[in-house]
Amino acid sequence: MLSLNPFRSVLIYTLIVMALFCVPSYFAIQSTIMEEKYKATQEILEWVDAHEKSIFEKEHFEIPRSVRFHINIYDTSHQLLYRGIQESLMDLDFKVHVIYPFLYFQKKIQHKNELLYLVVELQLNYAKIIFITTMLFFIVLFLIYLMSNVFIHSSIYPYKKMQRYMNDFFNDSMHELKTPLGVININVELLSSYVNSTKHLQRIKAATKQMQMTYEDVEYYIKHKKVIYNKERMNLSEYLNQRIAFFEDIAVSKSIDLEHSVAPDMMIYMSKVELQRIIDNTLSNAIKYSFFQGKVEIKLLLKDEEHCVLSFHDYGQGIKDLYKVFQRFEREDSVQGGFGLGLNIVQNICNKSDIDISIESYENKGSCFTYIFRLDKKKLLDSVDDGTLKGEK
Repeated sequence: MLSLNPFRSVLIYTLIVMALFCVPSYFAIQSTIMEEKYKATQEILEWVDAHEKSIFEKEHFEIPRSVRFHINIYDTSHQLLYRGIQESLMDLDFKVHVIYPFLYFQKKIQHKNELLYLVVELQLNYAKIIFITTMLFFIVLFLIYLMSNVFIHSSIYPYKKMQRYMNDFFNDSMHELKTPLGVININVELLSSYVNSTKHLQRIKAATKQMQMTYEDVEYYIKHKKVIYNKERMNLSEYLNQRIAFFEDIAVSKSIDLEHSVAPDMMIYMSKVELQRIIDNTLSNAIKYSFFQGKVEIKLLLKDEEHCVLSFHDYGQGIKDLYKVFQRFEREDSVQGGFGLGLNIVQNICNKSDIDISIESYENKGSCFTYIFRLDKKKLLDSVDDGTLKGEK
């Protein structure tokens, strides 16, 4: 049931638990209120028994002074003879009556062959009722939280167990794939040095590199929350040229032309592994979604003294929904394959490394991914050290 609609199941369960605990709590509060009413009634009866004789002993009523007890006296037709209660009592057809926060008790008195009515007012003590209500509220709240917590944990335990099995499966699979993938890469490179390049060999190299990229994406996705990738000072220009060379075989297999204009010596400070994920995923998508015999333009330019701009522009099918492009497991075209992890990984790295990313895309015209990197400027002390070394020479 939880798998179909977790929120609804938890809500229904919580309401049932609340009902189970609130019903006895309601009766406990009602019992406390009844107990307080009974105590107040007994107090009034004792007070009336103690002062009734003195009140009606003389011709004029002798009303005892009291801070807690106030009285009204009525005749047979309920006409007011003496008023000590500030509250206006309209309906006198009661023996015990509660008008928050007072309790009223009415007693018939036979005085000189005349029937009189004595109404006594006493303020109820709600301190105990409030205390009991507050305690029950927090106890019920705690029990609901406790039982809901147990219910949720017991419900998601099978999913956690399944997730753990899946993680173990992926880790073991990645470990088993790493060695044969490395062997294939090495042997393909050796074969390339002995045999003239053919379209079949190009396809093998392209497929192998695509497998390697997929492997690296999944490996990064599994490990990035557990492994800290150390940052280093890197020459973005040189590294970008290396990755473009790596993708040449993949581009050739699809008859895609990689046109690149790379400004020299753009130094940045970031993890090499994460930089590779940005370049590889963006460039592989540009090739993947380009039209046959199209082109991909790669540019690295200086933006200002502190930033450089890296852009990948393809002339392919474009992106239909820009809002979903960075979602995990989201693929623009299922025919092209892939896990839909690449651009989600790219976005997470950009957010973490403070890299600005922007996308322009038009259907059947292509897309342009632009990244703005902060340059790693040479420090003043580095210049001093270089000058010292030059002087020594």
